[in-house]
This record gives sequence, C-alpha cells and structure tokens, in this order.
Amino acid sequence: MLEIRIVDEAQHFMASLPAKHRRQVTAKIFLLAEKPVPPQSKILEGYAPLRRLRSGDYRIVYFVDHDVLKILLIDKRADDKVYQQVARKFKGL
Repeated sequence: MLEIRIVDEAQHFMASLPAKHRRQVTAKIFLLAEKPVPPQSKILEGYAPLRRLRSGDYRIVYFVDHDVLKILLIDKRADDKVYQQVARKFKGL
C-alpha cells in the first residue's frame, strides 16, 4: 500500500464536505493507495503524470511519486472549474 499525502488545500476541502461525501472520497483515496491506476482514472492531458478519478460528485487529482500517493486537488465535478484550477496550480509540470 502506498503512503498517502494530501495537500493542505485538499484536506480543507475534504473537511468541508458532508460526512457521507467525505467518507466516499476517503474510501476512493484508500482504494487508490492500494491500486493507484484503476481503469476509471485518466491522465490529465498536458499535465502528465497527474491523473484524475471521479468520486460521486467530486474529482480527485493525484499522482504517484515512488511509494507515495499525492492528492493534490479535490473539488466538485464541474469539469471546467477543476481543469482551470489544475492549469493555474500546476502549469509547467
């Protein structure tokens, strides 16, 4: 199982979620730690090695660095908004 690291912003977002959604997102993150490239995940075009995974109404943006699963962004699944955040935060990857 990979070590899990969640950036502060993603942690704050998770803390703001209703308990049911927080449990669902947390469960997905633990599944990613076991199997970091599930068939449902996709590479973010232009931002490799970043990947995205849906969790209900939310997107999880992450990558694996050696034996560490790094969760960079969790947000509502409004695709344009998520991708704009990725572009702002991770430009130059």
